Amino acid sequence: MNKLFQIRPYKQGTQPDIFLNLKLNTNENPYHVNISIIKEIIKEIKFFGNILKYYPDPDSYIVINELSKYYNLRYEEIFIGNGSDDVLSNVFLTFFKNKKILYLSDLTYSFYESFIKLYKIKYKILKINKNFSINIKKIKKNNNLILNNPNAPTGKKINEIKIKILILNRLSVLVIDETYIDFKNKSLINLIKIKKNVIIIKTFSKFKSLAGLRIGFALSNEYMIKFMNSTKNSTNSYPINIISQISVKNIIKNNNYFEKIKIKIFKNKLLIIKSLKKLNFNIIKSETNFILISNKNLNINKLCNYLNKKNIFIRKFDIPKIENFARVTIGKREDCMLLINNIKNFIKL
Repeated sequence: MNKLFQIRPYKQGTQPDIFLNLKLNTNENPYHVNISIIKEIIKEIKFFGNILKYYPDPDSYIVINELSKYYNLRYEEIFIGNGSDDVLSNVFLTFFKNKKILYLSDLTYSFYESFIKLYKIKYKILKINKNFSINIKKIKKNNNLILNNPNAPTGKKINEIKIKILILNRLSVLVIDETYIDFKNKSLINLIKIKKNVIIIKTFSKFKSLAGLRIGFALSNEYMIKFMNSTKNSTNSYPINIISQISVKNIIKNNNYFEKIKIKIFKNKLLIIKSLKKLNFNIIKSETNFILISNKNLNINKLCNYLNKKNIFIRKFDIPKIENFARVTIGKREDCMLLINNIKNFIKL
């Protein structure tokens, strides 16, 4: 039997009709891109409309140029991909398909396991502590390591000092997946200046409200980026379409808008946490735009099924350690209130 059929592919969260349902299960930003930015993008697309018949710039120069200015990095230290999953796939194929063991947490982004099986990578699972923290002493030197910080699905952040200790004591590749970092914390991109073997993964899908355009990128030493570009050009030379490149350029220039959105999401998060605690929910402290919740007095599966029937979707995981939890994306204020009211109705049954 073909071994590819034995690989367990990544399973996305349910994708309900966004016009008929409340979607709080895949951690998108509930607020759309500013209308003025959209108008500017449309204006530019109209101006450049005649170039859609051509292939896009394979190097995504206009995007990388803007990112280099924003992050104060050199052009050669940035890699662009078709969403962070595409970038991660490149990293796994480029740096982890070797004799060294890849360490990863037993509670992390489940796509990592799919890449491991697809590329036949040697790996070892790090069992997290009861409080969902990672014991870095268990990580052996001279091996590869991938961390998502903050963690998904828990939302917990890894202490920066712990990460610096890992970097200073490590000779192999360390990848830090910062998919959710911008919702509260500062990026650790300064770490790529400390060691050449550090790769920071980022995305426009979450904080920047562009999940539909699929834009992800990596920040690292120019030699690491050169290897990644070599892999990219051996698999897909044109990962970013013209419309995406134009859009991202304009998004980067309007970062102040998203800082205002961050405050709104934080307030909505406080609202939902306060309300759920009154209903005896246990909530894992989160540094992201989502929370992991449980309630010893409720059957979480039944709650999720009830909410689905009310056209409200949150994420349930069949994963050890969080099988009694559900993950809730923080929506707009009215979304949070609708969710809370429906949970109250479920409790009354």
